[in-house]
Amino acid sequence: MCPPTGDSDPLALSIDVGTSSTRVMLWDLQGRAVENVHAQVAYRMKMTSEGGVEMDMEELATYVERCLDAALSNAGEKAQQVAVVGVSTFWHSCLGVDARGRPVTPLYNWADMRAAAAAQRLREQLDAQSIHARTGCPLHPSYYPARLAWLRESFPDTFSKVAQWISPGEFLYRRWFDRADVPISISMASATGLFNQKRCVWDEELLNQLGLSVKHFASIAADGERLEGLPSTYAARWPALANKPFCLPYGDGACSNVGSGCMDSTRMALNLGTSGALRVLWDIRQEALDPDPPTGLWRYRVDRYRPLIGAAFSDGGLVYDWMQRTLRLPENAENLLLERAPGDHGLLFLPFLAGERSFGWSLSAKASLLGLQLDTTPLDILAAGMEAVAMQFAEAVERLSPLFPKASHIVASGGALGRSPLWAQMMADAIGRPIGLSKEAEASSRGAALLALETIKLLQLPHPTVPVERTFEPRAAYHETFLRMRARMRAAREQLL
Repeated sequence: MCPPTGDSDPLALSIDVGTSSTRVMLWDLQGRAVENVHAQVAYRMKMTSEGGVEMDMEELATYVERCLDAALSNAGEKAQQVAVVGVSTFWHSCLGVDARGRPVTPLYNWADMRAAAAAQRLREQLDAQSIHARTGCPLHPSYYPARLAWLRESFPDTFSKVAQWISPGEFLYRRWFDRADVPISISMASATGLFNQKRCVWDEELLNQLGLSVKHFASIAADGERLEGLPSTYAARWPALANKPFCLPYGDGACSNVGSGCMDSTRMALNLGTSGALRVLWDIRQEALDPDPPTGLWRYRVDRYRPLIGAAFSDGGLVYDWMQRTLRLPENAENLLLERAPGDHGLLFLPFLAGERSFGWSLSAKASLLGLQLDTTPLDILAAGMEAVAMQFAEAVERLSPLFPKASHIVASGGALGRSPLWAQMMADAIGRPIGLSKEAEASSRGAALLALETIKLLQLPHPTVPVERTFEPRAAYHETFLRMRARMRAAREQLL
């Protein structure tokens, strides 16, 4: 149990806007969550038969605000100790607004794949390798270039009505502060696919290709830029925050690295929630590193001085949830797998239920299950799915290791691993290295709070490392089995995708 926070100690309030829920929490200067304040509001994005994933932005804003209402109510008098607000939002998503800031389009989520054909045309028209090196992002439906090209081609009337394309964070701030000129943080801009990371400006070649200019996007913020002074409506609703600084939103993956204590090139952050990611973050002022992203990986930023390189997978905990729902697995399904050796089912699963991002960035990937027999059981299929996700992470470690040879620690976080020791052990066996499960369950929220406290100079990052709750050691025999399974998986992917 953490010692109680003092009645006058400054606190940070974090707003973590995710794809399926928003969480609001309070944090002290030691990076500890204040008890009994946490609020969470769940929602669901709309999925279309054409591969769309979207949501009405006004509706999302209402959910976020309700969550903030609840957290401040739970905080009581502690709300008066809030010194700063930090925000984490999901990367890559965008919406179009008119000249008055009203939504013209839905919010398009990163998982929306309707721009696949547009992405293919851009790959044929442009130097995809050069764009990847400049922006850190491949030409793929997850990012702005393909999505905006698709919208221009498919909905020209709507496209012409858009004054600016913004991320959900800018929309929230424009709404709360009644301002049309809220800038975008370098963190959020860096994951759009339109941001030149060499110069920290919008990329002119891509803008010209799309028939757009910098005026169609928010201006790039200076590091540490923040907003203060809520207008009357929101000041009355949230009086404790009326005159407190709101730091511009950071990307959720960047916040997760910071919140899990992975802030230099000796530590890889492994996160497994609905999706999955493996990332290395470093400070170019402290380390003589500045590599371009290799083929198959991406590069984004926390800010001007702290890049991160990694891999991301659309299918993480999503695989387990889909199998549990579709195969009608028993509640104790994982316990029934504990004593099984990897691959004993003879199956091979390609985990692309929601398409592929890293490593091939395929525009048409679908999940596949190979090796079915009459005696195959639902538990066999579940095991194959969990192993496939673990093998994706093993591939990511293998690709990141040459760039970061000192990355000897792998710190895991995310709800899927926190609930599943079996899956964490599979990760260790597949990767062949120890996996430390972080004690911090809310890494993105914590990271947003720490970055906000750093911005107003109440602490200096990197913060002391988050303790590890449990370490999973790889088993040599099982690792050898996973190496053979990975070779089969690569061969199947090359043949089928």
